[in-house]
Amino acid sequence: MKSTYKIVLILLMCGVYYIETDEVKSVMEGDSVTLNPDISKIQGMVLLLWRFGEKGSTIAQIDGNDILYEDYEVFRGRLQLDQTGSLTIKNVRTNHSGLYKAEISHNSGTSYIKFRVTVYESPSGIAGAEAEMKSMSVKEGDLVTLHVPQIQGDELIVWRFGDEGKLIAKHDLEAKSSPLYYETDERFRDRLKLNDQTGSLTIPNTRTTDSGHYNVKISSNNQTLYKRFTVTVSEPGLSPAAVAGIVVAGIVVVVLLVTAAATGVIYHQRKIAEMRKYYS
Repeated sequence: MKSTYKIVLILLMCGVYYIETDEVKSVMEGDSVTLNPDISKIQGMVLLLWRFGEKGSTIAQIDGNDILYEDYEVFRGRLQLDQTGSLTIKNVRTNHSGLYKAEISHNSGTSYIKFRVTVYESPSGIAGAEAEMKSMSVKEGDLVTLHVPQIQGDELIVWRFGDEGKLIAKHDLEAKSSPLYYETDERFRDRLKLNDQTGSLTIPNTRTTDSGHYNVKISSNNQTLYKRFTVTVSEPGLSPAAVAGIVVAGIVVVVLLVTAAATGVIYHQRKIAEMRKYYS
């Protein structure tokens, strides 16, 4: 206990104040997270450094009225720092998980506020219910492609299926890695094709069990978009439109036959009337 007091005394004399308690933040991959330091610790500051990782690499800072960002590749184009000291990390990935520390310098000393961020990949989830639903119909055995809006190159594209939003495919364009496919639903095993240039999802050789709701979340450093699709896969055979066409054609044929028969009867009766009149 005695040595503890000595350490604290030395720290106070040096003007260093530690806040040891970490604030824990959990965020889904592709979303944004904001780290808000205690506003009372910001007032009167002369310098604020945001550091990341156990090594404490500086990623952003406020020096007087100037806001500066370090050229840290992992965070390039993702950070937003304001004069309140709040740091927002947009379009997060799992490699953004870790320790974040705000180093706040005043004329009287320096204080630290720490955050522990965990970025997780959710196996299921429903979002974007407000997005417009697009309906698509195909015959069993055909392929269907679900298209996404034009992409810029830094997007994280996540495809989900069903009412539970099961994760079925994902592609991180910024990482320039290959698309990932998930076996959360056996029906799609080795059957999906996610275009690594456009983000569109193709289901070849469709089956009736592929019918259902498909959702895609497109996260970029600038915005997050959602699209929804309802896919209906019907058994082989005539389409409803074709069946309706055949029915109409059949009706027309029947009408023509009836008309022809009626014309023949009228003609026959007319001839009989003429013959009676001739012999009378």
